[in-house]
Amino acid sequence: MPQQISAPHGGQDRGRSRGADVRHDLWGPTLLRAVVALIFAAVTVFWQEPSLGAGRWVMAFFLVGTGVSAIFLQLRLNRREDVDLGPSRNIPQSYGVLYVLGGVLTAVVASSDWLFVLFSAVILGLCGITELVLGMRFRGQFPLGRDWTLCGVVTVFAAMGMVLVETLGTKAELGVVGGAAIIVGVTQLIAALSLRHDARAADKALTDPGRTA
Repeated sequence: MPQQISAPHGGQDRGRSRGADVRHDLWGPTLLRAVVALIFAAVTVFWQEPSLGAGRWVMAFFLVGTGVSAIFLQLRLNRREDVDLGPSRNIPQSYGVLYVLGGVLTAVVASSDWLFVLFSAVILGLCGITELVLGMRFRGQFPLGRDWTLCGVVTVFAAMGMVLVETLGTKAELGVVGGAAIIVGVTQLIAALSLRHDARAADKALTDPGRTA
């Protein structure tokens, strides 16, 4: 079956009767992800000598928070009857759950440095690849397509970087992921603000079409 994706405003009268551009449902989860990433990045930048025990809890916060934002996005998409991503519709929920489970395992089970790197890198790698594929599939067709692509690429490189610096200790491992989190956080913050602005502008255009003529 061909993929059916609504125009940003949700298309026909059904979308108009809801009075909400689809981007209204996207900017909240996007902002949440940005906040989580920027908090994690700030901690990793200013924390000079993190211990393994504390470091794994900080990583768990990042993984669980990112997963929650993806699940939040899924819930928002589920209530949009005018948005159909086809077989890929539930992918955000899938990697969101994986992020959450990975965060819990990292916090509870990763009692050694190599386990910490193993759990974190595997989760970041799997989720990053999944998000990258999703983004490539809908890039240019859905408001979050390019953001999924960028975040997927950055996350995959973060996973690879963790493995490469494994012998340098927790500070280096968190630093690699923190650097990626800065990129994700800044781009997601810009995306969230842009989505919110564009959604409001589209609503105004519908209520007062004469002003856009």
